[in-house]
Amino acid sequence: MTSYKVEQIPEPHLLLGEGPHWDGQRLSLYYVSLPEATIHRLDYRQNKVYNATVEGCKYASFIIPVKGRSNEFVLGDGTRLVIVSWDGISEKAQVVKVLADLGEKAAGHRWNDGKVDSCGRLYAGTMINEEDGRNPFEANTGRFYRYDARSESFVEQLSGLFISNGLVWNDKSKKFFFIDSGTHDIKQFDVDASGNIVNGTVWFDLKENGKRPAYFFDGMTIDTEGNLYVAVFHGATVVKISPNGKIIQEIKIPAKQVTSVAFGGPNLDELYVTTAKKQVVDPQNPPAGATFKVTGLGVKGTTMNEVEL
Repeated sequence: MTSYKVEQIPEPHLLLGEGPHWDGQRLSLYYVSLPEATIHRLDYRQNKVYNATVEGCKYASFIIPVKGRSNEFVLGDGTRLVIVSWDGISEKAQVVKVLADLGEKAAGHRWNDGKVDSCGRLYAGTMINEEDGRNPFEANTGRFYRYDARSESFVEQLSGLFISNGLVWNDKSKKFFFIDSGTHDIKQFDVDASGNIVNGTVWFDLKENGKRPAYFFDGMTIDTEGNLYVAVFHGATVVKISPNGKIIQEIKIPAKQVTSVAFGGPNLDELYVTTAKKQVVDPQNPPAGATFKVTGLGVKGTTMNEVEL
């Protein structure tokens, strides 16, 4: 197995780093701190991180560039999808439009993970808002949606979810993979012509003899060979899972709460890993909430997509 190197990118250390998105045109990694409603950009050329608060937002669940619009991004805020204007440098970003809102039917919930497929369609899911004092592992009231830009409405894909989390597409096999952190597994789906996910089956089960471990799967990404890379929260690890559903590598990260992953760099051969410092007694040891870059894996990731509106 190829040796690898893990290094920390410049600060900040985030309460809950999430949603890494590599923008190849800008040579930048965008990511968020979900409960702090902050957005961040690593400038690859400068090796410098720019940070901004988003005026009018309480959360920042994910950040995805809008195709054909310079400095505009779709952001998940609570139950809203908003368009944010940010030059990638300023310390403040502004909401320029509310695209859509799940409204009362999602009261007490918030967006979690979200991504865009190769057709430019945005998919995102919800979970209960843990700030209300409820345990998201005990309430399977989350849902997963496809956003229809033409009608500016949501098309429900899944219901009965605990924590809607990692999502990736394998465009070669025409399969979609999805993580509900509360079920401790990865499910595989077919995708129909309209972009709806169908025929779901359990593809990888993290439980051993039906027993759930203390750690759980969070965000994930995919390489060009169809291997999945899955962040293990409370596990200080990213696991590489082969197309036949076997763990073939464990990438150790010097922070326990690993949240999400994305391939980036000019050649898409560097793995970026976000982490969280929430609930950590000493967040500096290890460097909880930092974002890391893993090199030397000997693989190449797939291009991340901009949302078409």
